[in-house]
Order: sequence, then structure tokens, then C-alpha cells
Amino acid sequence: MLENELNETFGKIVQTCKKIAENFDIELGDINDFETLNTKLNELSEYISKWVYDQRSNYDALQQLIDAQLEELTAAYEGLSALFEINKIISSVDEPWMILKSVLKLLKNAVSYSFGIIKLEINNNIYTEYYGLDQEKCENIIGLFEEKYLQNEETVFVDYEKDIGGYILIPLVSELGRYGYFGLSNIGSKRTFTAGDKKIAEAVAQQILTAVSRYIILQREIEKKRLEEQLQIARSIQQGLLPSKFPVSENFDIGAKSVSAVQVGGDYYDVIQGNDGSIICCVADVSGKGLPAALIMSSFRSMFRISGKVSNDLRMLASQFDAMIYSDFETGRFITAIIFKVFPDGSVEIINAGHDPLYIIRDNKIIKIESTGTPFGILGDGIYEVKKLQAQKGDVFIAFTDGVVEARNIKNEEFGFDRLDELVLRTRYLRATDIVDKIMNAVFEFSQGTMQHDDTTVLVLKFE
Repeated sequence: MLENELNETFGKIVQTCKKIAENFDIELGDINDFETLNTKLNELSEYISKWVYDQRSNYDALQQLIDAQLEELTAAYEGLSALFEINKIISSVDEPWMILKSVLKLLKNAVSYSFGIIKLEINNNIYTEYYGLDQEKCENIIGLFEEKYLQNEETVFVDYEKDIGGYILIPLVSELGRYGYFGLSNIGSKRTFTAGDKKIAEAVAQQILTAVSRYIILQREIEKKRLEEQLQIARSIQQGLLPSKFPVSENFDIGAKSVSAVQVGGDYYDVIQGNDGSIICCVADVSGKGLPAALIMSSFRSMFRISGKVSNDLRMLASQFDAMIYSDFETGRFITAIIFKVFPDGSVEIINAGHDPLYIIRDNKIIKIESTGTPFGILGDGIYEVKKLQAQKGDVFIAFTDGVVEARNIKNEEFGFDRLDELVLRTRYLRATDIVDKIMNAVFEFSQGTMQHDDTTVLVLKFE
């Protein structure tokens, strides 16, 4: 009976062992005695122990991987959080140099470094902020940063040197210019900067550079607006220097108009009454454009108005203009001009100082008075020929600047003298102001859609 119980128990143990072995894909084979059972149990025990050890090793490795990934995610979060805070404070100010130390301090939460520096060079001003170790302890790294920044405009340096440690140097360079650099150092430490550190540092540098560029653009816009306002004032002043009314006579009719290619220009016209009862007409063109030309024009106006009224000699008057402009202004500045003087008896004296021809329309023909001397300011001692003629009823005198004939259309064709000749012959019967308007409108219609580079001025005197 005992033997039966033992056999039954032995069979149960064998079945249990085989079930356990099946869970591990182990084939125990036939087990018919206790010795074989003992051997198989030892083999199964060793296998299970090894399996448990392997599982624990896999678990530990998995735990280490999870810990590493968690650490990496934490660092990434801290980096993003720091970048967000840095962006927020950079966006909150107009002057980027005001928040440099705060940027370096916040960056410490994302990148481990012992010394940081941001140097900005804006509009000839230098702004420098440090964070971390005292500046005196970091003269070597500052010197290295300065040297490398001056050597190369754009390269991002990530390196390690024995006496300096690991460092990152990022020049702050954009299409607008060079604005300094941003540097980090682990001086006093063996730690080197990682690729992740470099990415974060580059992102911060880009935010600083964006703030600098925004400031530069804003300042340029402010300066542009200020200059435009000043030019508008200058334009108003210049327009005020042109005559608003002309001498009135039953013998002639006068009209004139001037339009600058830019806000202020170098074209000028005037009509004044001489002390001898004559009227003196002038159309002039100062070399160059913009404010410098306008200033010279203003000076010439004073010369013309003061000297023209008292001078009885047109040749001498022209020589005086030549000498004064030659001595008062820098080399290369000159004025072309037509000056003609109409006396009460209808006689006319004309000087053309290197200017486009004076048109005289008579009997459906055009008489052109070409240059009779050099532009004012070229020689300083120029001699000018005076042309004389007797005006007739119906004569039309037309003086203009080169902005009329040199106006270009979208095909790059010039308005030219031929078009002007045909136009003035066709409109010679109109009043002086209407002739001026016809010429100006024709030029503007011809050049529509193109940027003109010359001022446009026309003066017409028509004898009644």
C-alpha cells in the first residue's frame, strides 16, 4: 500500500515538473526513478534561476534606459523652458542690451557653464555683460573670444583647450551687419559642451540677434521718418523760395512750374524786377540731387535776387555768379542757367551758361539760343557772350531744365527735343501758364510708370 502511495506521489511530482518545464519550453523526457527525477529537478532549477537572473538584468537595463530618457526629457524641458523665458524677456524691451545679464542667468537653467559673456556692438556703442566667474579670472577666455570673433564673421566655435576648458563662441552676424558675439565657457572644469548645449546656445544667440535686428530696423524707420519730415519741411521751404507771383505787364504774360524728382531738388526759376525797369528771368539747374543741391540752389537764389536787381551789365553779372559759386562750393559743384533780361523797349539780352537751349517761338519757327559760356562754378573766371535781340509781339520764350527732354518712359526712350519742338509749336497760341501745363503734362504722361531722376522745370514768357 505504501508502495502504491509512493508511486502515485512520484507520478504527481513528475507531472508537476513537466508542466513547469513546458512553461519554459523544456522537454524533460522520461522520468522513471527518483535518481532521474532528482537530476531533472536540478536542471530545471538551474534553468529557472538563470532565467530569473536574466530577467532581473533586463529589468535593471530597462530601468537605466528609462532613467536616462527621463533625464534627457527633463533637460529638454528645462532647455525649452529657459528659451521660452528668454524669448519673453527679449520681446519685452526695445533695447536688447538691457536684458543681457538676465539672458545669461536664465540660460544657466538649461546649459551648465562657469562663465558667460554677451557683447553687442550697435551704432558705434559697445554693451558687454558677464555672468558666472569674475571677469578678472576669465581674461584668457575673453581674449580668445575676441581673437576668434575678429578672425571669422560667421563660424560657430565649439572646442576645448587645456587652460580654458570647453567653450562655445557664436558671432552675432546677420544680413544687416556684425553686432558682437555670445560666448560660454567651462573654464576651471573638465566638462565639455554637448551637441544639445550647442543647439540651445545657438537658439539663444538667434533670439538676441533677432532683437538686435528688430532694434536696428526700428531705429532706421524712426530715422527715415524723421528725415522724411525734415525733407518735407525743406520741400515746403524750397517751394516758398520760388516766386508765387510775377511782375505784371500789358506787354507780356509769364508762367512757370517746377517738380522735383525727389522731395527737394536743385532746379530753380525766378523772375525779378530790375532797378532799371527791366525784368530778369532765370532758369537754373544745380548739379546733383537732393538736399545738397537744394542748399546750393538756395544760395544761388540769394545771389540772383541781390545782384540781379542792381546790376546793369548781364555779362558782368554772369561772371560774378561764376566766381562766387567757384569759390563758395566744393569742386564738382556747378550750376547751368539761362538768364534773359527784358527791357521796357522790348530789347532782350540773353546768357546761356552751359544750359539746354532757350526756345524762342516766332512765326511758327523755333529759334534756339545755345550755350554762350560754361556753367557757373566750373572756371571761376568764365567769360560769357551776351545774345541780343528785339522781341516781337507773339514771341514765346521757353526756358526749361534737362528733366524735360531727358525724361524716360518704360521703354527707356527719352522725351527728347523732337517731341518738345512739335509740342511748343502746337501750343504757342495758348497763354503762358497753359503752355507750361501742356509741357509738364506731356512729360509726365510720357514717363508714367517710371522713376525719374531729374527735376523738371519750365518757364514761359509770352509777349502780348
